[in-house]
Amino acid sequence: MLLAPSIGHDVNFTLGVRLFGSSQRPNAWNAFVRQRLDDINEGLSKGNRWKLTEFIESHKETLRNNYARLSCAQKNNYEVEIMKIRADKQRMVHDNPRAVQHDMQATFAAMDQEVLSYFLRRSFSDRHIIQWTAICSRLGVEGFYVAVRGGIEDLSGPKLFFSEKAEKFVRAVLDLEPQRLALKLEAFAVSGLSKEKKSLNQLVSECWMLIQDELDFILRKNKLANHAKMNYTNYEHAIVEHYGVELKGWPFELLPVRNPSRIGGRKSVQLLINTLIEETCKWTKLTEEELADRITSNHARQAAGETVYKPWKARAKKTVEKSAAIVESSSESDENEGDDGGNE
Repeated sequence: MLLAPSIGHDVNFTLGVRLFGSSQRPNAWNAFVRQRLDDINEGLSKGNRWKLTEFIESHKETLRNNYARLSCAQKNNYEVEIMKIRADKQRMVHDNPRAVQHDMQATFAAMDQEVLSYFLRRSFSDRHIIQWTAICSRLGVEGFYVAVRGGIEDLSGPKLFFSEKAEKFVRAVLDLEPQRLALKLEAFAVSGLSKEKKSLNQLVSECWMLIQDELDFILRKNKLANHAKMNYTNYEHAIVEHYGVELKGWPFELLPVRNPSRIGGRKSVQLLINTLIEETCKWTKLTEEELADRITSNHARQAAGETVYKPWKARAKKTVEKSAAIVESSSESDENEGDDGGNE
């Protein structure tokens, strides 16, 4: 393997790994070799172009001599070009939400490898937690990190780690559960920093996200469920009565609790977003007495003629015979009526 003259170690010429894919410091030697390769291949047909390894083997003395004559400024210019290429690549990646999700997963997977030998001796499932636990133990440090998505289009879930003392700090000083801190950061990153004017659909999507994330949080916190899809159509029966939680603080002028897509225009949706971010509107756990009173009140309201419990839509009668595939699809649709999630 050819040595980089100014570095003194083996140079990896697999550009996808060292030059473009790595987060290490830019390597001027690699950029210099790549530039020379591009120059010599210019004008050549695809089948006649030099391969990188062949080019280095045939011109290694010339490359070494020419690189040695470069000034510091010229070498810095090569490093700047690498940084520009990396930045361009990142912009391309961030245009694809699934690519961002994959990148995030790969990054945390790479972090896991640092202390692979540590957690192979232990039966833990959350490897990034074990990795950082090992680092804190080895170095005698305390701390935490929280990584969340930066926009509605991103698909990555929160990643967080708290050492023992850092977790106590967040709970005692900030009066927050670690997961709640992550959700607040996510909400602020998605909604609180953007200066661009968002469309009404984007604002509604943010409401859906904030309501759903906080619902899942309070259910997990109280060990009621790991996840429950928000049901706006049958909110009282499917959410409040079934799980014993309530979305308190819903803006009075927007009552009753219903799908954010049906509360009005931009002004109304923005009001709801603000109350969710500021937590004047948030999920709370009802006591057994409060839940019993709520069920009694709901039954009384329903008996008085108010539609508290939305009926399932009756199956439409068809005179035309259906194929087996059509009948099955229709049945699934009927079963899902009433649980409209973020779409009704």
